[in-house]
Amino acid sequence: MRLILVDDEKGIVDGLKKMISRYIPECEVVGTAHNGVDGFKLIQKMHPDIVITDIRMPQADGLDMIGMLQEANVQTKFILLSGYADFEYARRGMQLGVQFYINKPVEEDELRDCMYTVMKTIQAEKVKRREVDDLKQEVHSLMQENALRDLLDIGSENEDVMEELLRIARIPSAGTWFACMLLEFYGPTDNLKDSGIQQVLDQIDQVLEKYRGVYRFRYSGSQIAVIVSQGRSIGYADLVSSVHRLKEQVYQQIELSMTVGVGTVQKGAAGIGLSFEEARHALSYKVIKGANAVIAYPEIHNLTGRSQPVPEVMITKLEAALENLDEREGAGIIREIFRVMEAKAGMSPTDLQLQCLNILLSSVRKMSFQQLQQNDFLGRHILSLEGMSRFQTLESLEEWMVEVIRKIIVFKQEHHIPKKKDIIAEVKEYVSEHYNEPITLADLSARFFISPYYLSQFFKQKTGDTYVNYLTRIRIGKAKELLEKTDLKVYEVCQMVGYSDTQHFARMFEKLTGYKPRDYRKQLPNV
Repeated sequence: MRLILVDDEKGIVDGLKKMISRYIPECEVVGTAHNGVDGFKLIQKMHPDIVITDIRMPQADGLDMIGMLQEANVQTKFILLSGYADFEYARRGMQLGVQFYINKPVEEDELRDCMYTVMKTIQAEKVKRREVDDLKQEVHSLMQENALRDLLDIGSENEDVMEELLRIARIPSAGTWFACMLLEFYGPTDNLKDSGIQQVLDQIDQVLEKYRGVYRFRYSGSQIAVIVSQGRSIGYADLVSSVHRLKEQVYQQIELSMTVGVGTVQKGAAGIGLSFEEARHALSYKVIKGANAVIAYPEIHNLTGRSQPVPEVMITKLEAALENLDEREGAGIIREIFRVMEAKAGMSPTDLQLQCLNILLSSVRKMSFQQLQQNDFLGRHILSLEGMSRFQTLESLEEWMVEVIRKIIVFKQEHHIPKKKDIIAEVKEYVSEHYNEPITLADLSARFFISPYYLSQFFKQKTGDTYVNYLTRIRIGKAKELLEKTDLKVYEVCQMVGYSDTQHFARMFEKLTGYKPRDYRKQLPNV
């Protein structure tokens, strides 16, 4: 440890240096001074761990020096050299927080014992500070992850909320460019445990370290979301190339295969939601590109833009038939769709195959990734351009599509997937009962066996609002009840309704009620 000696008697300083060198090799004397003023300057410059100082010195005594250093917020431990007549000085030292004293004349044993006690105290405080710093970092990481997950789930419409979530995550957005990726993993289940995921996160940090900000977290069971940011525009081709390198590196070092959807580069807070929607949409095309692919959104955008999509009303009817396990109705809708395609002149075989692919992707969009993985017939043989390339006529494609619909219904029956029910009503009921828990869109999608993207869109379609806004209103409503009917402190109310950040809770509360939480309670007769 680094040590400075301050005493106006050169003989005492030299003697202390010799004793410390001989008996306390763990300490190094890095400087000496002979009055309080010089000692103050030297200590500010050198930042030692320990200072041994006399009390009575010219220009400024030892206690004056300690007082000035404390005002300058210098963190060090002081040992006072005191004589038997220095009781009043010692009392002032105690008031300054000095805990350690050595009597003059200095004895070797007393010096050694005192120094080792101080060193143990310093080590214990360092351990405690590390623990506190680690806890702070853990809390920050958790808050950042929750804020980013909410940000990705609300989409790209509510820019004010997005800015607030970025503030919580401590991510600057002004003049910043963003790009999002969604990674989905395959491989030995042991490799997907926390230790394996942490290795993946470390690999992401390493490969993408050239970007100003890299924010990554587990989005769902087998998925990791990644957001990169830069103060200038991000080169898209270079980003995709880096993702390819990441994919290879993860496989070589952790034996995990992954498919990645990469959204385009967007500017500002609103662009994050848009880029993530693109990444999620690109990832859904894993059934075409296959597992272990990097799928850039522009490739999918170009692919799906070549022909007119099947009318949404027909897709909705097909979804209803699948949900009701109605094989006859499903087959009838497929034939109706093909009559529409038959009426379109000049459709090439490739156009026909792409239309069938769009129908299939739309018809299974409500199925969770886990369900698609379970259905080997769908995942391996149907949802691919290679599988459809065998059929070159409308008639053969039509019969094949009818068989696909039948297989989907059989799969649902075998896996006891229930008939259509009001999913949104169930989601709202669940949220109203579990609002005080960290509920994410990914959690709900896993619980209700529905893809996060479709749940997000369907929730807004049915309620006219986003899931995050709905959850916020539920939580603030419960907070109002607690403020009205209990004497709980604001931070206790904050925790009880599911918020970890009191400031964020206060801002959301004021946004919805027009009052800060404390003011709301004070103004209750007028509310």
